[in-house]
Amino acid sequence: MTSQSTRVLHVMCTVFLLGAFLSVGIGGWSLANDTGGGANIGGGILMLFGYLLGLIGIALGVATLVVDAVSRRRSRTRS
Repeated sequence: MTSQSTRVLHVMCTVFLLGAFLSVGIGGWSLANDTGGGANIGGGILMLFGYLLGLIGIALGVATLVVDAVSRRRSRTRS
């Protein structure tokens, strides 16, 4: 794989982690500032979605590191 694939994976990782931080932050704020007597289902679902995005983002980050290490090792052995 080329450095282009590592850039794409890195951008995807960044987008997923940004979405995760934003949704968990907004969901946490929503749950902390709930003044009503009922359960705040939307905040919990939003935080669950954020956790899922975070896991995907971390997995993409690890994949980016692996792809970069493999491509560097292959370029060294070919030289």
